[in-house]
Amino acid sequence: MPAHLRYYYGSMASAKTLRLLSTAYNFEEKNVQIMVIKPALDTRDDEGIIRSRAGLERKCVMVDKDMNLYKAIKAYKNVLAAQFETLKWVIIDECQFLTEDQVNQLSDVVDFLDVSVMCFGLRTDFKSQLFPGSKRLFELADNIEEIKSTCECGDRKASINARFDENGEIVTEGSQVEIGGNDRYRAICRKCWKDKIRDKNTKSKRCYKKTGKGKTKIYGSRYYD
Repeated sequence: MPAHLRYYYGSMASAKTLRLLSTAYNFEEKNVQIMVIKPALDTRDDEGIIRSRAGLERKCVMVDKDMNLYKAIKAYKNVLAAQFETLKWVIIDECQFLTEDQVNQLSDVVDFLDVSVMCFGLRTDFKSQLFPGSKRLFELADNIEEIKSTCECGDRKASINARFDENGEIVTEGSQVEIGGNDRYRAICRKCWKDKIRDKNTKSKRCYKKTGKGKTKIYGSRYYD
């Protein structure tokens, strides 16, 4: 089979990292040479470590946004070749933090180095908008698969990575990237996300406007005007 670019996406807490670690372990058990990478932007774990919520972990190569992934992977491939080994797979965690250029470089790794690449990460941010890396992977990946999980309501698929403040209120404004764990993010369905935004706006003073008769009119969120 020719080398190919795979993209596995899912909401937070959908066991993406656990699947990555399991895949890496299975490859190494069969003596398949791999390179495991994580963007340095993700600072939740110790440097050079990928760790799942289940407690499993392994070492990895940390890369920043300015690193040329094609050159880095090619250099490691040459090191293995000098040892009469062949690099077969590159596995990447938190791929949403890659730049569009870096995703382009991964496609070059597949096409010109004949090394397959497997990416795991989020699709969208807390506003349900694509990350640049995720967007480019949707455009370039040969295979795309969703890793599904269930919303806390128990009825629908968790598809929104909702951000919450220290008071447990949903956050609707802010920078796209804000590193955090379960204390800051919860994976919920689209309906629950809209309901929480509506509830917040209903309680907010900004949702009240005086009418000409001195009464108060309540305005909902942009989804419930």
